[in-house]
Amino acid sequence: MKNKSGELSTQQIVLIIILIASFIVILFFLFRLGLGEKSEEQLCHNSVLQKASVFTDAPLQCYRNYVCITKDGSCEELIKPEEIKVKSLDEVYKALADEMADCWWMFGEGKVEYVGKDFTKNNYCSICSQIYFDNSLETLEGIENEKISKDELYEYMTKNDYSKEQTYSQYLLGTNDLSIFKEQGSFGNIEIGKQYFNVMGITSGVKNVWGSSLGAGGVAYTAVGLLKLFALGPPGWVAGIIVVGSATATAGALAISDLIEPEVGAIIVEGRGIDNQFMAPTLQEAESDKFKALNCEEILTYT
Repeated sequence: MKNKSGELSTQQIVLIIILIASFIVILFFLFRLGLGEKSEEQLCHNSVLQKASVFTDAPLQCYRNYVCITKDGSCEELIKPEEIKVKSLDEVYKALADEMADCWWMFGEGKVEYVGKDFTKNNYCSICSQIYFDNSLETLEGIENEKISKDELYEYMTKNDYSKEQTYSQYLLGTNDLSIFKEQGSFGNIEIGKQYFNVMGITSGVKNVWGSSLGAGGVAYTAVGLLKLFALGPPGWVAGIIVVGSATATAGALAISDLIEPEVGAIIVEGRGIDNQFMAPTLQEAESDKFKALNCEEILTYT
């Protein structure tokens, strides 16, 4: 009986060891696949859908993701960021296009009204990720003067597929024809060694807040966001662009020509099946004047 009892105890120990080992292996593959980050994105997406279906005052369960794009993995500017290692400029573009597409998906792809008919705060923004461009990127072929061209990023998005059905540009903007933007100026550059917000926005459906000049009321501003309206015919659904730049404005009306080094700061798209307009995901330097010119009155994401 003692031997039999001893054999049973040994079997139990072996079984426990096998279970623990299996659990460790499963955890390893979960971390390797990045499912932890994906579950946070899913949590945000689900909270957006829930708030739209049964509107409550409960906040969205959406958190800012901290990302470092690097060649050598140094990433000294952020504490424990998600590291994206790249070997080429195209891989940088893909990483950024994926971040922007993930942001768009999390907040309903322009199909979900997740804010109410608010008459005071009309432009709600969400910072999906804060991205640091590591200094090691300077050595990548095609990067000049420590800058990454956003024009080339958008060109990449018109030529590369997000899915089998559409390119990144078609998914985010509804079109591959970006020629109309080029008439307004450049999208600008990303400076290596700095941090950028991957941000999108939604209006409350009351009025077009992006159309208001920031130079009204006789007050001087050094950051100005102006809306230029136009529409692309079906199947495009672009409604306009926010042009950002520097100016000292004391008059209520300000022309794009008055701006110093104007850039296409963001693209505005019509909601699909809803009255809201959306600011498609865009990249702007963190806490910069050009980011402030996007006129975000409230940030919905947690840091």
